[in-house]
Amino acid sequence: MKASLERDFTVSVRHQIWEELSEKYEYYRGIYSVNLNFLVTVMFVPGFEINEEQWPPVLPENIDDVSSENEARLFTTALSDYTVTPQTRWAGKAEKIPLPSGKEDGENSDINLQTGVVFYVSDREFDVFSQELSALAQQTSGAHDSVKISEIKELEVSKFLLAKIVESPHFSTRDLKILTREDKYSHIPLVGETKLQPERVA
Repeated sequence: MKASLERDFTVSVRHQIWEELSEKYEYYRGIYSVNLNFLVTVMFVPGFEINEEQWPPVLPENIDDVSSENEARLFTTALSDYTVTPQTRWAGKAEKIPLPSGKEDGENSDINLQTGVVFYVSDREFDVFSQELSALAQQTSGAHDSVKISEIKELEVSKFLLAKIVESPHFSTRDLKILTREDKYSHIPLVGETKLQPERVA
């Protein structure tokens, strides 16, 4: 058993369209929310356009003001600690991006920034992940449904989660601790933990 599997954390998957209440939910089709131990979330976001004007992604004043699939994918990435998305030219690489916290300082309008990580994969890899995640979403469709990572370790998406995300220097110490907690209180957030700020992957 690999070291990662010693952390036999739970996995639950949701179609993002299930989470959107507005009539624009269709823009979120193909996006999956993967929750590890119900607390650490990795978003799988289909490919979107990246250019200098919209990268890193910036949130609008009204986050519900989504007018296209591309915007939904950009906004999801802008709000996520960890994102997996297909960009074949950068497959195998990762990039840190600033994430707006959504809280403004009382004395000025500067938005506090956190850091998110985008993991790039090939189109073929993402297609395989999407098929597996769709099946897992049906298996874990209830609010408290989940599977152990050891039960799905042969899936390509599980191998990627373990080898490329959990074992990545970009994965925070706090989140690693969350994945090792298997007691009944594992859903309660840890207090006083901070994320590492790793170097950008080449």
